[in-house]
Amino acid sequence: MSGRKVLITGSNGMLGSSLTKLLPYKLIALNSQELDITDSNKCFDVIEREKPNIIIHTAAYTDVEGCELDADKAYKINTIGTQNLVNCCIDKDILFIYISSTGIYGESKEKELYNEFDKVNPTTIHHKSKYEAEKIVERHLSRYLVLRTGWLFGGDVEHRKNFVYKRYLEAKNTKEMYSDESQIGNPTYVNDLVDQIKVLIEENQYGLFNCVNKAEGVSRFHYVSKIIDSFKLTCDVKRASSKDFKRVAKVSKNESAQNYKLELLKLNVMSDWDNSLEKYIAALEKKID
Repeated sequence: MSGRKVLITGSNGMLGSSLTKLLPYKLIALNSQELDITDSNKCFDVIEREKPNIIIHTAAYTDVEGCELDADKAYKINTIGTQNLVNCCIDKDILFIYISSTGIYGESKEKELYNEFDKVNPTTIHHKSKYEAEKIVERHLSRYLVLRTGWLFGGDVEHRKNFVYKRYLEAKNTKEMYSDESQIGNPTYVNDLVDQIKVLIEENQYGLFNCVNKAEGVSRFHYVSKIIDSFKLTCDVKRASSKDFKRVAKVSKNESAQNYKLELLKLNVMSDWDNSLEKYIAALEKKID
């Protein structure tokens, strides 16, 4: 473990902050103010100065609706920002770890789990910009990991994208709430993802991997219902369809995946989604009591 120097982009994000807390390496954790990935000169200066041997690139524009409304911003941050970092690594011995999304698979399967050998057909600007970044990483680097994950949960209560805590607050103040039962995916605990990243680093793995908690046919409705039940709240979660939620982005109804390659390699350490959710909520309750 000694000798590994890891630069983390997007360190104030949910995954970035968990990596910063949990990875047992020498870390350079930089938020978007400390490293503007859209500025190629700043990227070059930081990497030349810090000389990391691993970069974990979590910084991204993740507002799916916002990406549809401002495609230039989506491609500038998600695609060009990644290109800038990749350019700095081409002639250096750096492992580049890119965090992508299972949402890029698109709509070729109705309910089946996607694996890494399935073709992708992203349906939103957000996922198109992430997929273009994937291609840049794969075409220009030999030492890389592209990790497709999705529906991340975890982090501190202060984090603005803490989905679980937001549902807790919502359920405390209402007798009923509605959740979409038409979209399915893998609720994934950031701490489990950090553990999986560590395994891939330690095992000297390269290439593309799905990295999600185990889930099959889990809808947003099931996910939210489990959150409310785990907090032992009395709010009634009612089923709704995607038609009840107006969205600009044409998000795929199936974002569910399996860690097929990790299983083949016997390296999968990602647990069942509901067990990890209960574990996180138990830790969260200690902080909000």
